[in-house]
Amino acid sequence: MIANRVAARTHAAMLQQTRNAHVLSPLLPKIEQFNKDVQRYLPADGNRVAFASAWLATDNVFVALMHEHHPKALQGLSLVAIDTMHLFPETLQCAEEMQAKYGKKALLYTPKGISTREEFEALHGHCEEMSHADFDFVSKVEPFSRALKEVNKDILITGRRMDQGNERIELPIWEEDKRIMNPLANWSWSDITTFVDYKQVPYNKRHHMVFRCAKEIPAVERHLENLPWTPVDLGKPYWQATPAEIKGDAQFAYISKSFGDVHSSVPVFPHESERAGRFVRQGKSECGIHTRTNHVGQAHGGGLVNLMVTDEKVSRQLINKTTKAIELNERQACDVWNLVHGAFSPLKGFLGEADYTSVVEEMRLKEKQLWSMPVTFDMDDVSGLVQGHSSLLLKWKGEAVAVLEVESVYAPNKAKEALNVYGTTSVEHPTVNSLIGETGKYYVGGRIHGINGGPKFEYATKTPAEVRAELPKNGESVIAFQNRNPIHRAHYELLVRAKQDVANAHLLVHPTCGPTQPGDIEGKVRIATYEAVEEEAKKQHGAGFHWAYLPYSMKMAGPREAIMHMTIRKNFGATHFIIGRDMAGTKSTLSGDDFYGPYDAMEMGSRYADELGMKVVSYENMVYAGEELGYLPESDAKKGGHKIVKLSGTEFRRRLRSGEDIPEWFSFPSVVGILRKAGDDAFCV
Repeated sequence: MIANRVAARTHAAMLQQTRNAHVLSPLLPKIEQFNKDVQRYLPADGNRVAFASAWLATDNVFVALMHEHHPKALQGLSLVAIDTMHLFPETLQCAEEMQAKYGKKALLYTPKGISTREEFEALHGHCEEMSHADFDFVSKVEPFSRALKEVNKDILITGRRMDQGNERIELPIWEEDKRIMNPLANWSWSDITTFVDYKQVPYNKRHHMVFRCAKEIPAVERHLENLPWTPVDLGKPYWQATPAEIKGDAQFAYISKSFGDVHSSVPVFPHESERAGRFVRQGKSECGIHTRTNHVGQAHGGGLVNLMVTDEKVSRQLINKTTKAIELNERQACDVWNLVHGAFSPLKGFLGEADYTSVVEEMRLKEKQLWSMPVTFDMDDVSGLVQGHSSLLLKWKGEAVAVLEVESVYAPNKAKEALNVYGTTSVEHPTVNSLIGETGKYYVGGRIHGINGGPKFEYATKTPAEVRAELPKNGESVIAFQNRNPIHRAHYELLVRAKQDVANAHLLVHPTCGPTQPGDIEGKVRIATYEAVEEEAKKQHGAGFHWAYLPYSMKMAGPREAIMHMTIRKNFGATHFIIGRDMAGTKSTLSGDDFYGPYDAMEMGSRYADELGMKVVSYENMVYAGEELGYLPESDAKKGGHKIVKLSGTEFRRRLRSGEDIPEWFSFPSVVGILRKAGDDAFCV
């Protein structure tokens, strides 16, 4: 009798395996490809790999696949989970079941300093009273950024799939620039549920719930309490139920397909997409983790913006709809170039009033992305412009280069802008002087469309995409150096030292070539000196140096501008950024006193480096300690009692004008020759 029961159970198990194999057979090619992708992109031991799980079915399938096929990598990677303090109880239950079944403990992160919802509300208020951007930042972006730093992440894995919405329709398995893997990108929701059923993967039991009602309830109201529907537990996930079982005898029925926070996830109709019930009241489809978390190597905000219109028909249509034409000044032309080519990613146009106010007051866009400097389009005459209806044709040197859709027209608070951004309202600051005395009375915000290739300048430019294409693709470090004046030997020695200090590093020498302050070297002359130093670098060091010139109007905003330069170079593909003493600083035009401390920019850059996904390479002054020792950090020279040889900027300029000797330890002869040839025309007025 016992033998018969054993034989029966064995036979039943074999039949079940046969049925499973039959049902899973369509998935076998995808499982095989999954294994190939894991072997290709992930280290076998899982070292420095982070997987972000929200305990959704796709996330759980990934863990199950790794447990079955790559257990060593699963144990080595960091399984990161964020508890926003607003998750469904069923989500937390699913988390416990997953960790128990697969023996993989999650690293749980919560909003900073918070362990309960009561503590969250005491500090931040009720979630419904917060802006969605604030809630996202506090409960998701900050904890997730902290998690990635603490686990020393090199590769991030997500559970995103192409069938989850238009934003993900072209989602690749591997995103090299972001070091992100989306291993189940080409799996469908049906694939996921099939795998869950036949591999008995834990899932969120809220999938059992159906909400039946006599009348349709708008999606924006389905988060409310005491709704006129009847919750029913099907006792199984909705995908195992028939339409009749789901609907019952009700007129309408809703099911839960995807889960985030209790206030941002609502039930949907059975025919709607998996993510249709997410963020329906926020006018977005992604949480801040995917749009505002910065990873090493990726553009700011998640992706490199490209606003160029390449279709001539579309360009003509845009031009024909414009209200008036505006001839740009050089400062504005530089801003347009940076916008249309993505150097200002994630911006897609000039700041509207809400974003402008947020940047001035908080150094963030209204969606809470870090952004340190206003990017605005100023005008004195805005008559005839209608928000949401007008558009401007922007011209540079007579050629149409962009169309600006007028979405916001406002009078800025220039005094507040000066004080917050530049740290002073004194007109002795050259840019504050320009802001108060020359910049237009109104700002016009709106989306930009680049046409005819965008603004062109007298020097060769490379877009962020072009520079990225020239940089190494194997995850090597890229150190960016920004300068607004000729590169003398002290700067050059700093570059060489930085390349030595960061292992396997490439240098991106990226000077700004737009307008600057009076007394600086004029643009054309600066560019000629950069080209001369580029040749010197090729002779002395060969490979490892990359050069590009940036059309950018310097603002001399010290610490805030250091963050701006870091952000721009991040968009160009840099992973590190050099900040020297008194970066982007300036002096009073009357007293000669500095507006910023010598290390203010370094401190600001270091404070926000992690959030930007960048590393700051800070250096003090490099000084010349004689022919034998060459250049040394100033503190090392003083500590060693070495005599420092100096040549002030004032003395350098006097010798230039008088034709007196300028030592080679101070500047390359080729650079000196260019400056001497330019004479007094070398200096901005």
